[in-house]
Amino acid sequence: MVDHETIAERVNAGKSFVDVEGFQFDNADGTDDVNREAESTQDLLARVGGYLNRRSFMGTAAKAGAGAVALGSLGAGSAAAYDEASDVDILNFALTLEHLEAAYYNQFLEENDEFDIEASESLGAKFADPQLQFSTWQELVAIRDHEEAHVEALTRTINDLGGDPVEPAEYRFPYEGLDEFVELSQRVEAVGTSAYAGAGPFIDNQDVVAAALSIHSVEARHTSFFGAYLPASSMPNAFDPARDMSQVVGIVSPLIVSE
Repeated sequence: MVDHETIAERVNAGKSFVDVEGFQFDNADGTDDVNREAESTQDLLARVGGYLNRRSFMGTAAKAGAGAVALGSLGAGSAAAYDEASDVDILNFALTLEHLEAAYYNQFLEENDEFDIEASESLGAKFADPQLQFSTWQELVAIRDHEEAHVEALTRTINDLGGDPVEPAEYRFPYEGLDEFVELSQRVEAVGTSAYAGAGPFIDNQDVVAAALSIHSVEARHTSFFGAYLPASSMPNAFDPARDMSQVVGIVSPLIVSE
């Protein structure tokens, strides 16, 4: 299994997250009749999110000893409503979120300047320490750079594994002013963090799990960074629940306006 240090070394060397030799491509080779090349961003989110939700539901029902009843409650045809999703599909689901985050911060940094950010009562001026105040812009740039690095590494890995990386879409980010930017940023990062936590248990390849966890912890740091600007605690829980994929799709989909 590839450890976190090796993952960073591979990415910095321009390689995939995982060693593609011997990687089992599961059902993402076209044998399940899903046209992945023509699949829209929204369709990808719905298909993979639905698959993960179904697996989670079935696993919970089985643990409760109610497998037959639970499967029956899905309704005729419901279990087949989503095609199987491979590890590569789950990486594409993650890439969809990373594209959105990268576009979000790029747009913000293009529309705002360093002085305004660091003088703002919503961001830089919250800090009494000048060193912290006047590094706010650089921290936001670093977060954007992280998201772009995630996009690049995920895209390269999906390509090397023979998949079709999802393309960025057009987005609409509903915030006005820096107060709302901070609130939306914390929410976007929290969604990303909990999405990795929710998908992680359903990834089969352990190297892909390690790669996903290496991103998950960075997204958690981003969430805490923005949480520090808000009145509530930036780390309220000792244990965070994984977000249900339908919740992830429900939050992300309205931000995607075209494909």
